[in-house]
Amino acid sequence: MERDGFRNHGAAGPYRLRSILLCSDVHLTDDQPELTRYFCDWLEQQAQMEKPEAILILGDLFDAWVGDDVLDFGQQFAANAVINCLSLIGRQGIKIGLMHGNRDFLLGESFAQRCGADLLPDPFTITVKPDMTITLTHGDQLCTQDIHYLEFRAQVRSDLWQQRFLSQPLEHRLALAKNLRAQSEQEKKGKPMDIMDITPAEAVMLTDRHQSAVLIHGHTHRPGSNVMTNGKTRWVLPDWETNASGALIRGGGILADRHGVRPINAASRLTL
Repeated sequence: MERDGFRNHGAAGPYRLRSILLCSDVHLTDDQPELTRYFCDWLEQQAQMEKPEAILILGDLFDAWVGDDVLDFGQQFAANAVINCLSLIGRQGIKIGLMHGNRDFLLGESFAQRCGADLLPDPFTITVKPDMTITLTHGDQLCTQDIHYLEFRAQVRSDLWQQRFLSQPLEHRLALAKNLRAQSEQEKKGKPMDIMDITPAEAVMLTDRHQSAVLIHGHTHRPGSNVMTNGKTRWVLPDWETNASGALIRGGGILADRHGVRPINAASRLTL
């Protein structure tokens, strides 16, 4: 029997779907309204053209998220646009799933409910009919060479840290998030690229543990695919970016269905 939504995903093994559209690392902010419009237009276009059974966003939908209560204060253009877009798509019968990323790990049930979406665990395993099993993850926890980041990740993902952070006034949280983003960008300049990429052995172990033929993740901003040492295929989702004039220069996602897995570019298809 098929299950309605993803909330009971663990009840009977991998969730089974006919087709899924996947994307990640959109990094939406109110400072880049063009990017938000491109992304929402692309989702609506793909919902009409490809008619996937589900759309899953594998983390970093927003460049930062300091708590669902931001929706109750002032204008939140990006968040409200995404809520309207996903709600519209959901009313077409398409399931919506959201996974936490390293930038928006505080996305909560309130935001998900407004979108008509379910929050997904990381990793999350699905089977695309008839028999292609896929493991999905944001990807940051596979970057085991970046020890400093993993220590930071463990800290901010703890219930105690999140409770303390969310108890602070909104303006304090916004300021801290801005400082953390600036610090992260500065630290990246001093790190070798290989350290910030996934550890191949971790990807192999993940697919072996979940007995999946395909791994799909984001986070690294290195889109493409390769066959791993265990014979499984790894796909990396593209990030999204506009240039100084507001034109979309990078974006898109991946469609998985009975025909296999294939990338769907956004930059060449959309105009505002």
